[in-house]
Amino acid sequence: MSRSRTPPELDDTDAGRRWTPTAIALVVAVVLIIAMWVYILGPWRNREVPTTLEDLTYAARVEPVCAAAQARIEELPPAATATSPQERAEVLDDANDIVAGLVTDLHEIDPAVAADREYVDQWMADWDSYLQSRRAYAAVLASGRDEQFTVQAESGHPITQRMDGFADLNDMPSCFVPLDV
Repeated sequence: MSRSRTPPELDDTDAGRRWTPTAIALVVAVVLIIAMWVYILGPWRNREVPTTLEDLTYAARVEPVCAAAQARIEELPPAATATSPQERAEVLDDANDIVAGLVTDLHEIDPAVAADREYVDQWMADWDSYLQSRRAYAAVLASGRDEQFTVQAESGHPITQRMDGFADLNDMPSCFVPLDV
Protein backbone atom coordinates (compact mmCIF):
# COMPACT_ATOMS: atom_id res chain seq x y z
CA MET A 1 0.00 0.00 0.00
CA SER A 2 1.51 3.15 -1.06
CA ARG A 3 0.74 6.38 0.71
CA SER A 4 1.05 9.58 -1.14
CA ARG A 5 2.69 12.26 0.81
CA THR A 6 1.79 15.96 0.53
CA PRO A 7 4.79 18.10 -0.27
CA PRO A 8 5.73 20.36 2.68
CA GLU A 9 5.00 23.56 0.74
CA LEU A 10 1.35 22.49 0.29
CA ASP A 11 0.85 21.23 3.82
CA ASP A 12 -1.69 23.58 5.44
CA THR A 13 -1.15 22.19 8.91
CA ASP A 14 1.92 24.37 9.23
CA ALA A 15 1.96 26.61 12.30
CA GLY A 16 2.61 29.75 10.22
CA ARG A 17 -0.50 30.92 8.37
CA ARG A 18 -0.38 33.51 5.66
CA TRP A 19 -2.49 36.67 5.63
CA THR A 20 -4.70 36.87 2.56
CA PRO A 21 -5.51 40.24 0.97
CA THR A 22 -9.13 39.84 2.08
CA ALA A 23 -8.14 39.29 5.71
CA ILE A 24 -5.83 42.31 5.63
CA ALA A 25 -8.57 44.50 4.11
CA LEU A 26 -11.05 43.32 6.75
CA VAL A 27 -8.67 44.10 9.62
CA VAL A 28 -7.91 47.56 8.17
CA ALA A 29 -11.65 48.29 7.78
CA VAL A 30 -12.38 47.28 11.38
CA VAL A 31 -9.50 49.39 12.70
CA LEU A 32 -10.69 52.42 10.67
CA ILE A 33 -14.28 52.04 11.90
CA ILE A 34 -13.10 51.85 15.51
CA ALA A 35 -10.88 54.92 14.97
CA MET A 36 -13.82 56.83 13.45
CA TRP A 37 -16.06 56.15 16.46
CA VAL A 38 -13.29 57.02 18.92
CA TYR A 39 -12.90 60.34 17.11
CA ILE A 40 -16.65 61.05 16.95
CA LEU A 41 -17.25 60.23 20.59
CA GLY A 42 -13.95 61.55 21.89
CA PRO A 43 -12.98 65.01 23.09
CA TRP A 44 -10.84 65.75 20.01
CA ARG A 45 -13.72 66.40 17.63
CA ASN A 46 -14.44 70.03 16.80
CA ARG A 47 -18.03 70.48 17.94
CA GLU A 48 -18.35 73.88 16.33
CA VAL A 49 -20.96 73.77 13.58
CA PRO A 50 -22.75 76.65 11.89
CA THR A 51 -25.75 76.46 14.22
CA THR A 52 -23.74 76.51 17.43
CA LEU A 53 -24.39 79.87 19.04
CA GLU A 54 -21.55 82.20 19.94
CA ASP A 55 -23.65 83.60 22.80
CA LEU A 56 -23.15 81.02 25.54
CA THR A 57 -25.54 82.91 27.82
CA TYR A 58 -28.50 82.32 25.51
CA ALA A 59 -28.85 78.69 26.60
CA ALA A 60 -28.67 79.67 30.25
CA ARG A 61 -31.50 82.16 29.70
CA VAL A 62 -33.86 79.90 27.73
CA GLU A 63 -33.24 76.57 29.47
CA PRO A 64 -35.26 77.44 32.63
CA VAL A 65 -38.13 78.73 30.48
CA CYS A 66 -38.23 75.48 28.51
CA ALA A 67 -37.84 73.37 31.66
CA ALA A 68 -40.82 75.04 33.31
CA ALA A 69 -43.00 74.46 30.23
CA GLN A 70 -41.89 70.83 29.92
CA ALA A 71 -42.71 70.25 33.61
CA ARG A 72 -46.21 71.69 33.17
CA ILE A 73 -46.82 69.52 30.09
CA GLU A 74 -45.64 66.41 31.94
CA GLU A 75 -48.28 67.08 34.62
CA LEU A 76 -51.05 66.62 32.04
CA PRO A 77 -52.60 63.18 31.48
CA PRO A 78 -50.60 61.06 29.01
CA ALA A 79 -52.06 60.60 25.53
CA ALA A 80 -52.46 56.86 26.06
CA THR A 81 -55.00 57.46 28.84
CA ALA A 82 -57.49 59.28 26.58
CA THR A 83 -60.56 57.20 25.79
CA SER A 84 -61.49 59.14 22.65
CA PRO A 85 -59.93 61.53 20.14
CA GLN A 86 -62.08 64.31 21.57
CA GLU A 87 -60.76 63.69 25.10
CA ARG A 88 -57.23 63.68 23.73
CA ALA A 89 -57.97 66.99 21.96
CA GLU A 90 -58.97 68.61 25.26
CA VAL A 91 -55.67 67.63 26.90
CA LEU A 92 -53.75 68.65 23.78
CA ASP A 93 -55.46 72.06 23.84
CA ASP A 94 -54.19 72.53 27.40
CA ALA A 95 -50.70 71.48 26.34
CA ASN A 96 -50.88 73.76 23.31
CA ASP A 97 -51.63 76.71 25.60
CA ILE A 98 -48.44 75.87 27.50
CA VAL A 99 -46.44 75.55 24.26
CA ALA A 100 -47.89 78.85 23.02
CA GLY A 101 -46.72 80.53 26.23
CA LEU A 102 -43.31 78.94 25.80
CA VAL A 103 -43.04 80.20 22.22
CA THR A 104 -44.08 83.70 23.29
CA ASP A 105 -41.48 83.68 26.08
CA LEU A 106 -38.75 82.37 23.75
CA HIS A 107 -39.52 85.11 21.22
CA GLU A 108 -38.79 87.67 23.94
CA ILE A 109 -35.29 86.33 24.65
CA ASP A 110 -32.76 87.74 22.22
CA PRO A 111 -29.25 86.42 21.72
CA ALA A 112 -26.53 88.79 22.93
CA VAL A 113 -24.45 88.22 19.78
CA ALA A 114 -25.85 89.64 16.53
CA ALA A 115 -24.39 86.79 14.46
CA ASP A 116 -26.65 84.35 16.32
CA ARG A 117 -29.84 86.18 15.34
CA GLU A 118 -30.26 84.20 12.09
CA TYR A 119 -30.08 80.83 13.87
CA VAL A 120 -32.39 81.85 16.69
CA ASP A 121 -34.88 83.31 14.19
CA GLN A 122 -34.92 80.02 12.25
CA TRP A 123 -35.39 78.05 15.46
CA MET A 124 -38.24 80.34 16.48
CA ALA A 125 -39.85 80.04 13.03
CA ASP A 126 -39.73 76.28 13.51
CA TRP A 127 -41.37 76.63 16.94
CA ASP A 128 -44.12 78.77 15.37
CA SER A 129 -44.72 76.14 12.67
CA TYR A 130 -44.65 73.34 15.24
CA LEU A 131 -47.25 75.11 17.37
CA GLN A 132 -49.43 75.61 14.30
CA SER A 133 -49.17 71.85 13.54
CA ARG A 134 -50.12 71.01 17.14
CA ARG A 135 -53.19 73.26 16.96
CA ALA A 136 -54.27 71.75 13.63
CA TYR A 137 -53.86 68.27 15.09
CA ALA A 138 -55.99 69.18 18.12
CA ALA A 139 -58.73 70.33 15.71
CA VAL A 140 -58.54 67.00 13.85
CA LEU A 141 -58.84 65.10 17.13
CA ALA A 142 -61.72 67.32 18.29
CA SER A 143 -63.63 66.36 15.13
CA GLY A 144 -63.42 62.71 16.18
CA ARG A 145 -60.76 61.61 13.70
CA ASP A 146 -57.81 59.77 15.22
CA GLU A 147 -55.05 60.55 12.74
CA GLN A 148 -51.29 60.60 13.05
CA PHE A 149 -49.61 63.85 14.12
CA THR A 150 -47.38 65.34 11.44
CA VAL A 151 -45.27 68.46 11.16
CA GLN A 152 -43.75 70.39 8.30
CA ALA A 153 -40.79 68.64 6.66
CA GLU A 154 -37.80 70.12 4.89
CA SER A 155 -35.45 68.06 2.74
CA GLY A 156 -37.39 64.98 3.78
CA HIS A 157 -36.90 65.55 7.53
CA PRO A 158 -39.45 66.88 10.02
CA ILE A 159 -38.61 70.32 11.39
CA THR A 160 -38.74 68.84 14.89
CA GLN A 161 -35.50 67.04 14.07
CA ARG A 162 -33.81 70.35 13.28
CA MET A 163 -35.35 71.97 16.38
CA ASP A 164 -34.02 69.22 18.65
CA GLY A 165 -30.64 69.32 16.90
CA PHE A 166 -30.34 73.05 17.58
CA ALA A 167 -31.30 72.57 21.23
CA ASP A 168 -28.83 69.72 21.57
CA LEU A 169 -25.93 71.59 19.95
CA ASN A 170 -26.49 74.54 22.23
CA ASP A 171 -26.91 72.61 25.51
CA MET A 172 -30.62 73.29 25.92
CA PRO A 173 -32.02 69.80 26.66
CA SER A 174 -35.28 71.13 28.12
CA CYS A 175 -35.90 72.90 24.80
CA PHE A 176 -36.35 69.66 22.91
CA VAL A 177 -39.79 69.31 21.35
CA PRO A 178 -42.31 68.03 23.93
CA LEU A 179 -43.13 64.35 23.43
CA ASP A 180 -46.73 64.62 24.56
CA VAL A 181 -48.46 64.50 21.19
